[in-house]
Amino acid sequence: MPHSSRGMTLSSSMWDEWLSCPVKGQNEALDEIRGILCGLSRTDDIAEGTGFSSGRLWVFRRLSRLWPLSGVQKTQDFPSLLSIPRSMKGRVLFYLPPSLFPLILPLTGGAVSLRKPDWLRGLWGSCGGLYIPKTGYYLSFRAGNEEVEKTAAAALKKGRFSIGRRQIQGKFEITLRNQEEIVTLLARFGLGRTSLALEEKAIVRSMRNRANKLVNCDASNIRKSLEAASRQMEIARSAMALPGFEALPFTLKEMVCSRLSNPSATLEELGKMLSPPVSKSTVKYRWKKLEEMAGSLASRRERFPIR
Repeated sequence: MPHSSRGMTLSSSMWDEWLSCPVKGQNEALDEIRGILCGLSRTDDIAEGTGFSSGRLWVFRRLSRLWPLSGVQKTQDFPSLLSIPRSMKGRVLFYLPPSLFPLILPLTGGAVSLRKPDWLRGLWGSCGGLYIPKTGYYLSFRAGNEEVEKTAAAALKKGRFSIGRRQIQGKFEITLRNQEEIVTLLARFGLGRTSLALEEKAIVRSMRNRANKLVNCDASNIRKSLEAASRQMEIARSAMALPGFEALPFTLKEMVCSRLSNPSATLEELGKMLSPPVSKSTVKYRWKKLEEMAGSLASRRERFPIR
């Protein structure tokens, strides 16, 4: 039975939607069956016929819905082709007898178009997935057959999707990493609820990341301001302690007094307190000048100490 809507993860609701996706007609149902079979593990040396297997139980539930719609039911009923483990765990086996090959083949579905995405939707359901790690998104197909992978890749490229391709663990993998393209592909598969849920998740994630960046930026700016103010307090105290302080220009002495009176003020706030008010860049320049002059006075005091 489909999962309830409450507490449902995106993954479980996605496969529920894939399972119940409507089919237009007999040819579309047959194309999707072909796509599903292309994504399953295949064994050709079985007495009953060609064997297909998967641990994805929803795949066989989908096949059971497509079977009568495709017209194949008239030749062979679907339950008789299944072998389900007694424990109801592990992989389910599906046997395709030789008599059905003229109806099911070619397994690649010939020329595949995303205008009629049935074959590709079936393939993705049996060997694909959608992954949402802490950063990024990716949708993948992992086929065991290179010809199947090439057919799927050609269809996606023709549909102007950006894909990555690689061979991994004996499988041929196709990956989409663009979130907007993933949403578009899911919508073309007929998974409208899933595509909307993914878009909503992407918006929430983007807003959260932006908020975190703003908080981190504010925290960094506050830390830098406090460090600068602390350093300036040290310079101000050192400058006032020097015997040549009174000889400094009025603008520098005024800034020293303002800093000592307002130890936590930012450079911008400090500039507004001066008379006349000055910009933040001017305050920075004056502090640099003051630091150089205070250092020069201190150096002279060390060379010519007062006795």
